[in-house]
Amino acid sequence: MVKIEDIVYLVKNKRYEEALELVRQLKDNLEKVLALSSMAREAFYTDPTVTYSFLEDAEYFSEKIKDKREKAIALADIASVYFLAGDVDYSMSLFEDAIKETEKIKNPEIRIKPLEEIAYYMGISGLVELSFELFERIFDIIVNLKINYVKKTEYLLDLGDMMERVGDRLPSQEAITFYERAHDLFEKLHVPAKAATVEKKLDLAKTLTTVGLPEIRNAVREGKYVYATKLVIRKFDEEKMIIGLLEIALWMKKNETLGYNQIVDSALKYLNKITFSPNLLKYIVRLLINLERFEKALKLSVKIEDTYVRSEIMREISIGMLKSGEIEGALKLAEMIPDEDTRLSTLIELKKMIKY
Repeated sequence: MVKIEDIVYLVKNKRYEEALELVRQLKDNLEKVLALSSMAREAFYTDPTVTYSFLEDAEYFSEKIKDKREKAIALADIASVYFLAGDVDYSMSLFEDAIKETEKIKNPEIRIKPLEEIAYYMGISGLVELSFELFERIFDIIVNLKINYVKKTEYLLDLGDMMERVGDRLPSQEAITFYERAHDLFEKLHVPAKAATVEKKLDLAKTLTTVGLPEIRNAVREGKYVYATKLVIRKFDEEKMIIGLLEIALWMKKNETLGYNQIVDSALKYLNKITFSPNLLKYIVRLLINLERFEKALKLSVKIEDTYVRSEIMREISIGMLKSGEIEGALKLAEMIPDEDTRLSTLIELKKMIKY
């Protein structure tokens, strides 16, 4: 039995004729489209010159598909590759054609699957708002179906799974939107195992907001921290690399994983060589606070020119120190906060925390 993964492997190794021969062995036109789109997607990264050739073949087989559901899925898949290749206008027209195919389906229950696939392909293309809007539209369709509770729940679970899959394919900041919605669905449907899995992915995405590419998040989630740090060093400039190393270290600390201090030390060696913008500087200081590197955080906070912002940062450092058991140091630092209101409120808060 021919598998699309095997075909993609051949394309990755530029064995195009062998890959096309396997495509010819597929009997289903939708399978051929999905295979050719996957080939085009892979070729875009390894040999962009053949991408359009595979896409033309995919479109040829999509025209042969009679089933409206399958045609919608085929067009959406092709559209996502055109979007990747930078042909945005044509991609959007194909997405529109895909949605039009679903509108020809009279039964709303049958319309769910192809619409989910379109939303998925929109999502992985980076069309986050359009994808999310379509997922919400699908949610409304499911909720309004006149079917039994068990079947409706199955559709909603599938919807949550699909949104989770989109999140898995996107950088952290875009993935968060889909993870949050999927988590909300799983919680409301009382599926704790699924909710817990997505919650972990959501927490990871929120921790690795700067360097959270899917492959880096996957490596971190699987505990491959050395590999993850190598990816960060290879893929990002020095500024983001430093932040990324600190984000990975913070995740390791949250999960009580040994070795995170070595990663922090590596990041700090680079840190002294770069001048950061005020916003990034604040973010780095907050990462260091969470990593309990208070001395370094304090040294960096001095570079923040805005007195109020610097005072707020010093307040956070003081509270962090107190939580870590450094009571005397926390109170001493609080006394040094330049903004009077912030200084007083911090001292009051610290004394309350000491009391309780």
